Amino acid sequence: MRSPKRQMLIGGALAVVSWLVIFAMVLEILPQHIELYMGAYIVSLVGFAIGMFGAGTAIRENIRKHRQENYDYDDNEYE
Repeated sequence: MRSPKRQMLIGGALAVVSWLVIFAMVLEILPQHIELYMGAYIVSLVGFAIGMFGAGTAIRENIRKHRQENYDYDDNEYE
């Protein structure tokens, strides 16, 4: 699970599934048990955290790549 895109997809999927479960409980499609609400909330938080970690990793890799490209460009400029 090292790919930032995969982390963002998994995090987003977890968040969406938990929101759908909560929505189904509000519409009384699923039973309204406190344990189910707490589980959906925890899954939502975990999904958000995984997604944000993946986004942060993608941003960090993108910045590192652009810095390396600029560093290589600056080296070739003075030769």
